[in-house]
Amino acid sequence: MRKLGILVICCVMILVLAGCWSRVEINDIAIVTATAIDKMRDGKIRIALQVAIPKKLGPVGAGGSGGEMETTLLISETGENVMDASRKLQEKFPRRIFFSHSRNIIIGERAAKDGVFPLLSFFARGREARLRGFILFSKGEAARILKPAPNIERYTSEAIREELKAGVGLRIMQKDFIDMLTTEGISPAAAQVAIRPAEKGRKNAGLNPAISGTAVFRQDKLVGWIDERDTRGVLWFRNEVERSNITVTVPKEKGGGKIGTQLLTGKTKVKPILEQGKVKMKVNVHAEVELFENGSSLDLGNPKVLQYVQNLLEMDVKKRMQSALYKAQKQFHSDIFGFGNSLYRTYPKLWKERFKKQWNEEFPELEVSITPHISIVRIGLYVKSPEMKD
Repeated sequence: MRKLGILVICCVMILVLAGCWSRVEINDIAIVTATAIDKMRDGKIRIALQVAIPKKLGPVGAGGSGGEMETTLLISETGENVMDASRKLQEKFPRRIFFSHSRNIIIGERAAKDGVFPLLSFFARGREARLRGFILFSKGEAARILKPAPNIERYTSEAIREELKAGVGLRIMQKDFIDMLTTEGISPAAAQVAIRPAEKGRKNAGLNPAISGTAVFRQDKLVGWIDERDTRGVLWFRNEVERSNITVTVPKEKGGGKIGTQLLTGKTKVKPILEQGKVKMKVNVHAEVELFENGSSLDLGNPKVLQYVQNLLEMDVKKRMQSALYKAQKQFHSDIFGFGNSLYRTYPKLWKERFKKQWNEEFPELEVSITPHISIVRIGLYVKSPEMKD
């Protein structure tokens, strides 16, 4: 009897653990690679989906994928909200729409200014959508970003992802953006994406998506844009600079010319300081760079000259950071650097009693000191220029 009971239990467990009852075949799904969300003039929400065409993808460089053949198609629909628009799309599409492989969500300017949290709610609550995809914002409508076929990558979302991986802008995942919305002492920010010609001044040049700056938010509403140059300052503040070139101009009295360096390592530490009841922020930047180009007449084999160039590099980084800080404090009143969160973690009691409810008023007047420390650790084999004189 005991053996019979064990056998019955095993049979029941096998039936319960069957794992294929809810399977969906790949031939029955439409794989979404990117999503664009716009708000129309009548207040309705339009979603545009970039859907992969499986038979046209194939391995990169394979003859079957065929040079000029489009590998994706763009479908769109409007509705009262994201879910309504998605339902309408599903009704007119033969395959089940599948969001698990969506790499990017791009939100247009009008929708972002009205508040993005309701738009992200659909993806945050859904079981299929993954919050590890990047979130980006565009001036004008977002759907137009997905239309051009990029020159090198197979589809737009892949081109955007590769550029973000190169470190040219803020790499903010959807989960990170939602965390910033719900975390004390920090305002959200994300990359701005635009369409640019592959070659400037050439009318027939292909169009490619490009990271072109930073979108700045106050709570969940877009309040402004920071350009590409000052975005580098934002990355320094947020300790997110990974790849960067720093080029400085040598003054004419020193012979003129330009010197180009590449970042090897960079680290930023933000420390709140409490002095006589007043809070200040001390920002220390430590970086090591490698000299790649010397277009000046300076002899970089001279330690004093090398120190002078390091000072020029430090001034350049400080100017970028000061410019980004001015825009965040004085123009947008938005703490995208997380100074408030740093204060909360260092002085939690003071934050709750004094700053939590009025940080939006305190941040624009916050005193911030920036101290860069940059070392040139490699200068290459050739240190003297033909223009140098003894």
